[in-house]
Amino acid sequence: MEAPAVQSQRQPTGAAPLSQDQAAISPSDVRKVLMKRKWIILMGIVVGLAFAALYILTTIPQYEAIALIDVNEDKTNNIGITDLVQEQASGLEAGLVRVATEIKIMQSDTVSLDVINSLDLYHKAPFSQLFRAHPYDGKLTAIERENILKTFKGATKILLSSGTDLVEVRFRNQDPEVAANVANSIVDCYIDRTLRVRYEGTTRISEWLAKQLDALKGQVESSQDQLARYQRENNLLGSTGDTGGDDLTIENLRIANQQLSEAEADRVVKEARYKMAQTRNPELLLSVAPMTSLSQLRQQQAALLVQLAQLQSKYGPDWPRVREVQSSLAQVQRDIDVEITNLTRRFEVEYTTAVNTEALMRGRLEAAKQEAYEQNRSSAQYQILKHGAESASDLYDALQTRLKEAGITAGLSTNTIDIVDRATIPARAVYPVKKNDAAIGFAAGLLLGIILALFAETIDDTVRTSDDAESVVGLPALAVIPHFDPAAKKPLAVAGTPAAEAERDRMARVSPDLISYTEPQSYVSEGFRTLRSSIMLSAVDRDPNLILLTSSFATEGKSTCAANLAISFARRSARVLLVDTDLRKGTLHMKFRTSNRFGLSTLLSRDLEGEAYEHPLPDLPNLTLVTRGPITVNPGEMLASRSMEDLLKRWRTEYDHVILDTSPVLAVADTLSLAPLVDASIILVRSGVTRKKALLRTREQMRRVNARVQGIVVNDVDLRLENYYTYSKRYNYTYKSTYGAGYGGGMDAEQ
Repeated sequence: MEAPAVQSQRQPTGAAPLSQDQAAISPSDVRKVLMKRKWIILMGIVVGLAFAALYILTTIPQYEAIALIDVNEDKTNNIGITDLVQEQASGLEAGLVRVATEIKIMQSDTVSLDVINSLDLYHKAPFSQLFRAHPYDGKLTAIERENILKTFKGATKILLSSGTDLVEVRFRNQDPEVAANVANSIVDCYIDRTLRVRYEGTTRISEWLAKQLDALKGQVESSQDQLARYQRENNLLGSTGDTGGDDLTIENLRIANQQLSEAEADRVVKEARYKMAQTRNPELLLSVAPMTSLSQLRQQQAALLVQLAQLQSKYGPDWPRVREVQSSLAQVQRDIDVEITNLTRRFEVEYTTAVNTEALMRGRLEAAKQEAYEQNRSSAQYQILKHGAESASDLYDALQTRLKEAGITAGLSTNTIDIVDRATIPARAVYPVKKNDAAIGFAAGLLLGIILALFAETIDDTVRTSDDAESVVGLPALAVIPHFDPAAKKPLAVAGTPAAEAERDRMARVSPDLISYTEPQSYVSEGFRTLRSSIMLSAVDRDPNLILLTSSFATEGKSTCAANLAISFARRSARVLLVDTDLRKGTLHMKFRTSNRFGLSTLLSRDLEGEAYEHPLPDLPNLTLVTRGPITVNPGEMLASRSMEDLLKRWRTEYDHVILDTSPVLAVADTLSLAPLVDASIILVRSGVTRKKALLRTREQMRRVNARVQGIVVNDVDLRLENYYTYSKRYNYTYKSTYGAGYGGGMDAEQ
């Protein structure tokens, strides 16, 4: 067996590590995933839209009515009610001064039940559904009450309007008229309740005042009787008590009392100053004696403290200047203490004098009082009785006036609620909103589709692009064969013309998937020419003569790729031999519409060379084909025989390029006996079919037999998943193709 000619071409045993650009997820990678899984995403969108449509069709439309009110607790319209009534009323409504409290009241069970009863919601949807089992008979059980309140409050929404002091009362119902009526009824019932509470409070005040007047009326009558009796007993008929003989005594008493008040006030002031002085607090003393030298001493002390702090922070406590300032500060403090002592003594003297003066004035007042008591005993008693009678009479008149005002307030006390807008019948339903629900369904479906696409991508083990294949096995991608549909070929000439007949005869020689022959100028053929160029440029010393194409499993397009590659080489006027070495299921005879009576199996078993070599294409006479021939019982042994080695050596000298279409590596071991004998081995990968583990296993099998694996070919690729798709579109513009879409079907696999 011939040893490998170029050892340097052996591939590494492990996959090449991913570069930083390959490891990172780029927008292009995301685009490829979305394109690859577009049907899953579309299915997710369809499901989302279907759910949205189901929701729209099955949901009962709900209408929302809105009433707008202003809760103003500062407003009052009472007509002269005095402070007593207002204070009593405010005590009853202390919990209603906040808007939040008012909102809670509007949401209370009491208001809710008032609305339900006033509008008879028991027989209107959706409340009537609560009584399907037991019709409403005018009474509610505890469970029925709880359920109907829950349903009512679930449809009610009362909130403070953003940025204002206005309150919005919202109610939703499937009947727009019911929604408007309920919203307005909530406001009306709440206002009625507030007025009722105010009226009841005012009525309670009136009842309390009436009871007080009954007791006061008897007291006034008793005072008047006592005053009249005293006048008769003391001979004061017609007198007011302000007689001329008593004027001097009363005046002396008034003066004595005034002087005593002044003396007491003076004593209190001086006592306070004396007590402040006893605290020896300079700040307090300055407040009562601001014009003394103590103020200057405090200012000097403050200045020395600031200077001392600055010097200590800058030079430290041992600096001479710091000690001088400390000495000065101590001297000032001694002066302050002396001044405080002087002020304390002065205030003590003043306080003692004020106490003595107060005692003298008090004695004088006592003397004047005794004199007044003696001289005006009858007149003073008269004034006392008169004052009591007048006070009782005035209080009675005031309470009687307030009782009348309270009665008026009970009927005219206004509410603090202003209805800004009453609820009107809504024109359209608030939900379902078809556009919004459809948009939500679309977005949810899109998100679901993307999630499922990403999940499918994580569990997908197949190779899709050349980047995937290169990252798995660490081998270069020699070419990318696009996805095409041979059935999409358009006629090149008018049917029935000689050109059309000639074209039909030409196309009948090969199967439609030999695109390099049927459409040499198409972008698919350009992919095979790229493969041809990559093979020729990969060798350093000379062109590869023996080229082997294999794959992991069947149905990966290996025979189609080998035939198209052979045609591409033949168009360069090179002598090309295409050999079908798959002695089990070879299909090259079907590709070229030839007989399979003689082929490689007959060459290896007996000497019938002339009949095994065929030239299937008259316009490419330099292309020679050897089919597999009849199936034998031991294909593996025949391919590993000396006869096969001799054939390869002879073909190497007779042909410029020998292309071997082999069996799948992981299916049978036939290819492994040929791989070490050729110049270049190429592993074919079918996009979306070949699995990564299978590709790794194939590369490992080829490495173990020292095969020169030149690279990989990615077949049946959707170019939209390749990073250079934009370039391919521009490139395809030059190489015109007769295929419609170019991506619509799939490349024919091996039969």
